[in-house]
Amino acid sequence: MIAEQAVAQLGSIENLVTLTAEQFTSGSLILMVSYGAHFAFILFFLMMSLQLAPRYRIVPILSAVVMASAGLSLLREFNLWQSSYELVAGVYRPLAENQSFTNAFRYGNWTITVPILLTQLAIAFGIARPDLHKRALRMIVPAVLMIWTGLYGQFGETGDWSRFNIWGVISTIFFVWLIIEVRGVISIGVANSPAELKAWPKNIWWYFLATWGIYPIAYALPQLGFNGDVVVIRQLLFSVADISSKLIYGLILSRYVLRRSALEGYVPAAEALETSPLGSAVASRRGD
Repeated sequence: MIAEQAVAQLGSIENLVTLTAEQFTSGSLILMVSYGAHFAFILFFLMMSLQLAPRYRIVPILSAVVMASAGLSLLREFNLWQSSYELVAGVYRPLAENQSFTNAFRYGNWTITVPILLTQLAIAFGIARPDLHKRALRMIVPAVLMIWTGLYGQFGETGDWSRFNIWGVISTIFFVWLIIEVRGVISIGVANSPAELKAWPKNIWWYFLATWGIYPIAYALPQLGFNGDVVVIRQLLFSVADISSKLIYGLILSRYVLRRSALEGYVPAAEALETSPLGSAVASRRGD
């Protein structure tokens, strides 16, 4: 009865699968580390913004906004995970009739954070207005369409494979459109970057492909079977992708604009880097 209700109404395999104590604890730990990591870096990004030239400060500030938004969403997922199972005879059974776990909150959060992440990229690479707004919009449109079509498709993951796969393919088409637009911004970033930093946009491009490419793998996992390992591995993949594409990505962009600020002669940035070869080179240019 519970399984039938979940298939008809909830559309999430978590509401169909009984977990061992190890699997339940692993899922709890994954979600706890995920929201904890995002919350932990809010202050770091805000403080880092003080070291940057004014035109670049918005980059880590936007990362702090992403950390807060993603952390709240993942905390909601953690609480829902905790309340959606009951311990019976040594195993954790889903309570689909009165509590329902869903990954839809992740999609809702991505709708908020992904446009911010993409706009950060254009700002960090020094794209001038109004081309900045135009480039950001060209990335945001396919990104939001990718998220929403993926959300619609994932409600078929409990057995409606036609819906699941058709909308998964449609979402992937929007993802391809997105990476084409991101590639265009990366090319501008390479052209705009100082000679010392031209490798950074190229490396960010490959990092983008590697980390964002984890999401479709996590999306497709339910087709391997309704079991506890699939449930936990999917939460792990989603969380690794979130931390990589938000937190670590924010660190990379912040370090890039810190170096760019130093090369443009902003003293606090140069002082923050003075123990590095780049910082020493900037200091020698100033005659220090």
